Amino acid sequence: MKLATAQDIKRIDESAVKEHGLAISQLMESAGQAVVGALEERWKGLRSLTVGVLCGRGHNGGDGLAAARLLKRKKASVVAVVTGEAEDLAEETRRQYQRAKAAKVPILSLLDADGLPSVRAALEECDLLVDALFGTGLSRPVEGLNRELIRLARGLGKPVVAVDIPSGLSADSGSALGEVLPAQLTITFGLPKIGFYTASGSALSGEVRVADIGFPEQLLKAAFLRNEVTDPLLVQKSLPRYDDNAHKGIRGRVLVVAGATGLTGAATLCAYGAQRIGAGLVTVACPASLNAILEAKLTEPMTAPVPEVEGGFLSLKASGRILYLATNVNSVVIGPGIGRHRETGQLLRDLLTKLTVPMVVDADALHLLGGQLELFRAVRAPVVLTPHPGEAAWLLKTTIGEVEQNRVKVAKQIAEGYNVTVVLKGRYTVIANPQGAVRINPTGNRGLATAGTGDVLSGVIGGLLAQRLSAFDAASTGAYLHGWAGERASRRLGLDGLLAGDLLPFLPRVLRKAREELVPPKGSPAPTRESKGARSNRILPRQRKKERSG
Repeated sequence: MKLATAQDIKRIDESAVKEHGLAISQLMESAGQAVVGALEERWKGLRSLTVGVLCGRGHNGGDGLAAARLLKRKKASVVAVVTGEAEDLAEETRRQYQRAKAAKVPILSLLDADGLPSVRAALEECDLLVDALFGTGLSRPVEGLNRELIRLARGLGKPVVAVDIPSGLSADSGSALGEVLPAQLTITFGLPKIGFYTASGSALSGEVRVADIGFPEQLLKAAFLRNEVTDPLLVQKSLPRYDDNAHKGIRGRVLVVAGATGLTGAATLCAYGAQRIGAGLVTVACPASLNAILEAKLTEPMTAPVPEVEGGFLSLKASGRILYLATNVNSVVIGPGIGRHRETGQLLRDLLTKLTVPMVVDADALHLLGGQLELFRAVRAPVVLTPHPGEAAWLLKTTIGEVEQNRVKVAKQIAEGYNVTVVLKGRYTVIANPQGAVRINPTGNRGLATAGTGDVLSGVIGGLLAQRLSAFDAASTGAYLHGWAGERASRRLGLDGLLAGDLLPFLPRVLRKAREELVPPKGSPAPTRESKGARSNRILPRQRKKERSG
């Protein structure tokens, strides 16, 4: 499913009008109808409702005025608040203002702070508010009278329905642009906005429904739309299929370079993650003194002891042995539990210049590379980096707050700047490739917020790379299946107290279901597009038959 940035929506709007002959007034009318239809469905009729519609000066305000007029026609009690005089409004919005006036919609013009008390009095009588102050074009913090109006509306505690996007929310980052009016329901047009797929954006947008207001289908599938949500169909298409003649070599071989004293669990989880996702053979290259421990932990994966430095860390002298092991594998995973010894960092830099198979670089390896991302520009094979926000901040020498402020921007910055595929972990994991494409992962829950789940993910991605998926497909498919396994495990065992190892037995199950069916896991958006004028569609999971546990 495609996602839109603010620039994408502007381009779609302009193309719909200039190249496809749609009128702005027609789009506004359809937007108003979509809002009214959603209200009618949600509140089971409109006659008993009193609705306050907050309208800005731009086209979003025009959508709101169209909705106010149509609500009046449906016999709802309506009051519209417009932030300016009629002559201050955009041309098409002014026409909607005049049509609303002609339909006898009560309109309050808010010109300065002196008008706020009368606006408050009117809105206090409303059952709910429709927010049409700002659309996706907002690019700077809300200020002045608009900020005060948002604060007033938020303080009333009424249910809020946002038109296209909650006012004050960035369509691109999902962060607040100064003040935001949180919505319980957002009716968005054409395509969901990428900002909805962030922790802050999803919380501020509430339930999101995608409404068809008449944009041509080819615009909603255009090549310039580089962002999408990973969905079941994409996952199914990317997965390899095997016949009964398949053997472990066909399924791919993975080399995991991992482990240090006290950190053998990370190597174990990574190795099993790779094998549980279907890799045929996994070998763990580990410090020699830890080999006996890992042989006890690992039954199916093999181990390969390599030279170490005192303290149980991988030595630079291990390079030759690891490169030899890598000559017979399809992917390499470097980093889980390797520690942060200086010489291990030298080994890592040496391997990156010499390895020629696809690789995943994770965990302590990312810490050892902080400030040296330029090394990846010379790497001779596809690379997937899997940082959490703290590791991304370390790599870029910034703060976690800056990373979380615009996760998509950060992921793209690393991917495009250093020729790698990035998996920026967290709620709505962001996957970005060097060509500027982005996929957002919708699966997972808070049960995954426990030590070791990232090591499982690295193994999963490494296992998919070994099965000849591209770096972008391996990363996005791996994140999707990993999150889905977390959902399945938490339903069986509970959200809190879940262990990373609990995901492992569920990986083959979600892998089987992903191959066999197109029904998404719980929590994954799956809207279907209806014809123009039909009710809008919720971004909600399809109902599935109750799954048998086990």
